[in-house]
Amino acid sequence: MTVVPTVTVTTFTDPACPFAYSAEPIRWRLRWRYGDQLDWRLRIVGLSRDGSSYERMGFTPERAAAGLRAFDRHGQPLTVAPGRPIGATWPACRAVVAVRERLGADAALRVLGELYALNLGAARPLSAPETIADAVATVGATPQQLEAWIAEPDVHAAFAADMTAARRPSPAALATDAKLAPAGEEWDPDPATVDPALPPASGRRYTCPSYVLTADGRTLEAPGFHTSLTIETLLANLVPDLALRPWAEDPREVVAWAGQALTTQEVAAVMDRADERDVVASLLRAAGAVEQRIGNDARWTV
Repeated sequence: MTVVPTVTVTTFTDPACPFAYSAEPIRWRLRWRYGDQLDWRLRIVGLSRDGSSYERMGFTPERAAAGLRAFDRHGQPLTVAPGRPIGATWPACRAVVAVRERLGADAALRVLGELYALNLGAARPLSAPETIADAVATVGATPQQLEAWIAEPDVHAAFAADMTAARRPSPAALATDAKLAPAGEEWDPDPATVDPALPPASGRRYTCPSYVLTADGRTLEAPGFHTSLTIETLLANLVPDLALRPWAEDPREVVAWAGQALTTQEVAAVMDRADERDVVASLLRAAGAVEQRIGNDARWTV
């Protein structure tokens, strides 16, 4: 029997973070390239309990819109109008954790991707019940089911564990402090609930998306936003004999493989294409490809 080498890829992230949204093409690229050799795990950072932390930083809707314009270069659909709402991320974070605990990591990643698109792409309020309901509907969950899951003690404990772990970066992560952020004052866990295996509190937290890669008892980390090449280099150092799937040639095949809507940039990343215009032209020619306009670009289904 052939044993598939496996690397556990734990991602610290938050559905409101434009860096994390901009890294989605990298995640899809890695999923295509390495397939089942990567075991994806998800941990939620929880950037803001109620939006007050953004207010204290003077992070107004106008400033948020101006900041998003800097992310255009990453190619993800964005709405940069000044009216984009700024608020709490915890309700959406709890939803992602609840789905992960009840339906698994793949379902949680799908909900997370939909929240990125609805909030950052379509400018819908992240904490609005309607936004969260539409996101969890992509995995077949109803608002009633979600509410029941979130009320369960084990889901609450899992959310708390994520928040705590995000604020206990490893010594290796602390060595690249510029890639971390202040832990903030919004989360103060009960010491009795903190996993003793975690590093001590340092006043710092992982930024989004941070990657922790583990294989055969070895761990390598990439705190904060990095290129695909950085993650691929870490993977090669951990397990040099990982098999690499050839780049996709048919954009319709990519969208069908994903089983969900992909942005133009996400399709291009899986095809290793730098020119999105060529990808769009191929999709528009493809029978059965459906364009869904969002923000300043589109998502695609078949």
